[in-house]
Amino acid sequence: MKFGISFTATWYNQAGALIHIYNDGSIHLNHGGTEMGQGLNTKIAQIVADAFQVDFERIKITKTTTEKVPNTSATAASSGTDLNGMAALDAADQIKDRLIKFAAAHWGVQETEIKFLSNMVYVGEEIVPFNEFIKMAYMQRTQLSATGFYKTPNIYWDRAAGKGNPFYYYAYGAACSEVLIDTLTGEYRIEKTDILHDVGRSLNPILDKGQIEGAFIQGMGWLTSEELWWDKMVN
Repeated sequence: MKFGISFTATWYNQAGALIHIYNDGSIHLNHGGTEMGQGLNTKIAQIVADAFQVDFERIKITKTTTEKVPNTSATAASSGTDLNGMAALDAADQIKDRLIKFAAAHWGVQETEIKFLSNMVYVGEEIVPFNEFIKMAYMQRTQLSATGFYKTPNIYWDRAAGKGNPFYYYAYGAACSEVLIDTLTGEYRIEKTDILHDVGRSLNPILDKGQIEGAFIQGMGWLTSEELWWDKMVN
């Protein structure tokens, strides 16, 4: 398998996100993807938690709605995490940049001396709990909300000419099954299946393994348990 990760309708390769940090240190996240059991919300929350170096449980995601993030693209083409994750990261980085500027001015240190780590903010020699840090930033009227946006770079596709660079990158995979078949009755039993996928650096290996294994089971059922009807070929 070689699968291109992008929409060939280039305009769909965009996403938005919204992040609010409240003055008690809680974080609200909304993005344009639809969670349908594939673990998308978990991955996007992980990205935001990693950006601020806070616990995953601190991130609260609300339902997908165009009231918060408009013009959402379909959650399809295996691009949901890429698009929405990068949009969420953009929003997080905007807020983080404001927080760093606040801390540098408030404590009189260089921006390079400020680090977010394990629910704490290191400001020079001082260590401040994330909750307290956010409260201080709020008291100094720092904007704690941002909208993020992302569009997949360097892709284009001329459908009429069949030319262009429609995919940002490709995912590769292979599966091999050992099957016993009764040639008289057609009864079969799968003895063993090996699946190998190149997923790059996985954001969540457990979720990705579940998706890969689930996809194999779905495909196996489609090809072995469903009756397929085809239209007559027209020359």
